[in-house]
Amino acid sequence: MKLQILAITVLTLVTLNAEEGGVDPFSKTVKAPDPIREDPTTMSFCYETFSLPLAMAAKLRRDLNSDAELYSRLLAAVEKQTAHQESFTVLRGMTGQDSRSESNSEEIYPTEYTPAQRPDTLGVAIVPAAVKGVPTPVPDTAKLKDAPDLGSLAGVITPATPASFATRNLGVTVSMQATFEGIGKIIRLRIAPEHITLAKRSDWGQGVSTTEVPIFEAQRMSTECNIYPNQPFLLGMINRPPNSKVDSDSANRVWFAFV
Repeated sequence: MKLQILAITVLTLVTLNAEEGGVDPFSKTVKAPDPIREDPTTMSFCYETFSLPLAMAAKLRRDLNSDAELYSRLLAAVEKQTAHQESFTVLRGMTGQDSRSESNSEEIYPTEYTPAQRPDTLGVAIVPAAVKGVPTPVPDTAKLKDAPDLGSLAGVITPATPASFATRNLGVTVSMQATFEGIGKIIRLRIAPEHITLAKRSDWGQGVSTTEVPIFEAQRMSTECNIYPNQPFLLGMINRPPNSKVDSDSANRVWFAFV
């Protein structure tokens, strides 16, 4: 009789513990935690670019290094000053939301001009003013030699003037959107970095129709990829134009872009 009472007491305690803890100890099915819910909703990304000599860059890629190994070797090259770190941008954003970082100066420049204008003809009065009661005077043709040269009359010439303007951001712009993919730790990243530089200004036209036009150099990339957290990922090359006016050695240097 005592054994039955003891068994009932133990069973009652187990049942009470199960109700208090919210877990059935006799259940064989255990629900796995949802990794999506446990992951943070804000992610931090670091976008970096490096430039190094063409031959050195080709060798690094031919060695078939992993992205992490390649990133580590680039950092070592920067320490040795055989490579340059060109940019470093940290951008944080909510999962699934667009984020954007801009480090720019604004360049306002004309895109349309009103043409230069000047009179087609320019004369000199060679007939004196008429006087009442006096015969019509004879034109003084000798005054024609005093007619001024049209090109020297700056006051009557209107040069080409800007009529419409545009704005270009000079610097580094990084746009991205990141979301968790599946039930693992993979992140789907859409990223579009852009580097814009004012290379020089060029003159177009001639004479009073001469206008000044800016020339920009652009380095752009737009890609979508799956990445793992806390691991360097090579986005690709974001080289300067081979005929760059900003960097005369651009054809012999390669830019690596990492996130």
